Amino acid sequence: MTNTIYLVRHGQTEWNIKGKTQGHGNSKLTEKGVNQAKELADSMVKYPIDYIYSSDLGRAVETAELISDKFDLDVIKTSGLREMGFGAWEGLLIKEIQENYKDIYHTWRNEPHLAEIPGGETLQIIKERTDKFLDELNEKYDGKHIVLVTHSVTARVILLSVLNSGMENIYRINQGNTALNVIEFRDYGPVVIKMNDTSHIKTNHKLENSALE
Repeated sequence: MTNTIYLVRHGQTEWNIKGKTQGHGNSKLTEKGVNQAKELADSMVKYPIDYIYSSDLGRAVETAELISDKFDLDVIKTSGLREMGFGAWEGLLIKEIQENYKDIYHTWRNEPHLAEIPGGETLQIIKERTDKFLDELNEKYDGKHIVLVTHSVTARVILLSVLNSGMENIYRINQGNTALNVIEFRDYGPVVIKMNDTSHIKTNHKLENSALE
């Protein structure tokens, strides 16, 4: 098992701009998000990519297809890379969550691994889902270079898991739009080579108005 994983967050979306919580809900990429994905794709041509997997949610698929154009590869869609489901919070602004779910939001910000959002998933559920997906991927392939296009929370959970760190540390890792992370799965375990690399983006600005930042 010596696969190299290129873990990517999707490009900027309309809801990112508005500060709405996305989860399993969907929002199309902005013009900037499309450009971010194209810039990422241009920067990745140096890698010998064999496969491209994507969350089956639209914003991730759109990003993955822009990357796939550079490699002439099909995008393999999977629910295993979906964002955390935020249930009742989806489509809400952070101030609306703070007002209507004060206690749960306090837990989410201070003890995120204990938060149970109405109708949503927990960080542990995401960890179990992504651990299973990566195990299956590493059983299926050997010596391959594989792109995984996913979402902010899901990417962070994957990184924490391979680092053998607890989900309570979710806020200790940042993931910008189209951030690139590189993980090598070696015989003795995973090694993080690159994390939250957004150097490919030519004109960048930071958004910190969602429930996830």
